[in-house]
Amino acid sequence: MLPVILIAPHACSAIQDNLKKRYALTDEQIWKCSDPFTDYLSEFTCVNDKHTANVNRLVCDLNRAPNTCDAFREFDFFGSKVFKDDQEFTAKEKENLLTQYWYPFHQAIADSIQTMDNAGAEVILLVDYHNTAGDHALNDNNDYMPSMILSNLGAEDACEDKEGLSIPYDYMFELSDFIEDQLGISADLNRIYKGGYNLYWYTHLRDILGIRAKIYAIQIEYNLDYVFDPATQTFDRGALENLQNCLNQGIEYMYKSILLKEKFDKIKPLC
Repeated sequence: MLPVILIAPHACSAIQDNLKKRYALTDEQIWKCSDPFTDYLSEFTCVNDKHTANVNRLVCDLNRAPNTCDAFREFDFFGSKVFKDDQEFTAKEKENLLTQYWYPFHQAIADSIQTMDNAGAEVILLVDYHNTAGDHALNDNNDYMPSMILSNLGAEDACEDKEGLSIPYDYMFELSDFIEDQLGISADLNRIYKGGYNLYWYTHLRDILGIRAKIYAIQIEYNLDYVFDPATQTFDRGALENLQNCLNQGIEYMYKSILLKEKFDKIKPLC
């Protein structure tokens, strides 16, 4: 295993019964607002630590800023009201949910990083893992989910490196090419999704934690329709295994590429 951390902040697809009675959404609507199957992670054998959400994003979104506005939704992705009338969370309940779910989840990620740094890791790679269904438009431009999106907080299909990126474009291109070679599907860069709150947070963790290791982070978001047929409502476990085996190999290849470049950058020229 490598100093790689896999994070699935929207993996929890259900809502606990004591809260669900307050929701105006059906079980299917709640399920569609999660990232189904992103807690199926057995193929990621190169990854050292895995952190999957234990709360649905409609209860407390672990990929949004930790405040009583951003981390809590009033409407789902399709404009449906999340809660029944007068059943929304109070400000106190929101603070309690952040304390119960948001802060422990992110502290566990920070602890993993600290442990790897203490063990002497030179580079730590964080992978934020998501999916989105391809059966509906995602924005005002009526863009639909492509096969896969790789995000680093940058511009779509940009080529030059810039400040503030979670990982340089060179490594993004390498992983994109690997995925296309192995799966025959394209992996677009920063198209529609440029990265959520977590990706931004990861870029600041080295300074926050005061660690020696460098931190790189990437968001991977694949089209849910690759593994789940919305017409027949069937899940293709074999397709998921194939996808994740490819991503596992690609992540390992990318990490080793990063580490090799870091070592060469340390070599001083002879003249």
